[in-house]
Amino acid sequence: MMGLDSFIDGLSSIYAVLAMLPFLSFVLIWIIVYIVTKEKKKSTRITMDLTTFLLLGSVASLWNSLFSSSFGLWFLLLVILIVFGLIGGHQNDRKGKMELGKSLRIVWRLSFMGLSLLYVMFMVVRMGTAVLG
Repeated sequence: MMGLDSFIDGLSSIYAVLAMLPFLSFVLIWIIVYIVTKEKKKSTRITMDLTTFLLLGSVASLWNSLFSSSFGLWFLLLVILIVFGLIGGHQNDRKGKMELGKSLRIVWRLSFMGLSLLYVMFMVVRMGTAVLG
């Protein structure tokens, strides 16, 4: 019988492999989800949500290596929470209440876009520093 430690180690290994190349993982996950759902829009939304987790780890790791830091993940989570608060405050001002589900979706999708951009930028910088010395 598999112990909890080996199960967690297995999940960590799967995450690490998928997070190394999140755009390749995006395509792979999209194909799997599309085969299951047969809906392109739903597949894309689900894949974006799952890939955001991969990008969070990848960008945090790149941040830490580029800036000799160990604060990357916490900084990214802080920014996500601040954006969530701003969007929630905006909804509260406009509608008199905050729609939690809608706010979470907006923040998570914005995180996907922002983390994708950061991933590309950090990879370009990383490759440039590897080539230049």
